[in-house]
Formats: sequence, C-alpha cells, structure tokens
Amino acid sequence: MKKSMSLGWVIAGTFGQLMLAFLLFMMAVFAGGGLANGNSLSERQILLLDLSMLALPASAVISAGVVIYQYATDGGPSSYWWYGLPAVAFALYALIVASITG
Repeated sequence: MKKSMSLGWVIAGTFGQLMLAFLLFMMAVFAGGGLANGNSLSERQILLLDLSMLALPASAVISAGVVIYQYATDGGPSSYWWYGLPAVAFALYALIVASITG
C-alpha cells in the first residue's frame, strides 16, 4: 500500500518555501551589492550575481510547485525531498561567491 502525502505538511512546506524565497532574494541582492561595491568585477561575474537574484528564489518556488504537483497526483512521501532544491542552489551560489572573493 502506497503511503500518501499529508496536506498539512504540503501547506506548511509550501509556506516555508515561499518565505525562504523572499529570504534568498534579499540575501542575493545584498550580498551581490556588497560584492559589486568597490570591487572590479568582470561582466561574467556581474551576470552571475544578477542571475542569482532570480535563480535562488525561483528554486524555492519551483520546489514548492513540484511538491504540490506530486501531492495532486498522489505522489509518495519521498516527494518532500524536492524541498531541498534551494539548499543545492544556495550551495552553488556560495561556491560562486567564494570564487569571486577568492
């Protein structure tokens, strides 16, 4: 018998992901601004920082959407792992920032 997902956890997780999206956006804006202020950055580095302002919050929204879709199509509890997508995106962002500050 297939275990089903809990509507309460889907709603709580989705709310948490949306709050995380706002936090990631603000973090990317201020961190990118801090890096760009007073530093001589290449066009590529500026582009990566600009894209991260959109990609980080988008990862949280996309992961919430995937979990909602999995809930609607009777996905299993392993679908909750999609909530980890922003953590992977943040790890990649941290690597980018570390390479820029080098």
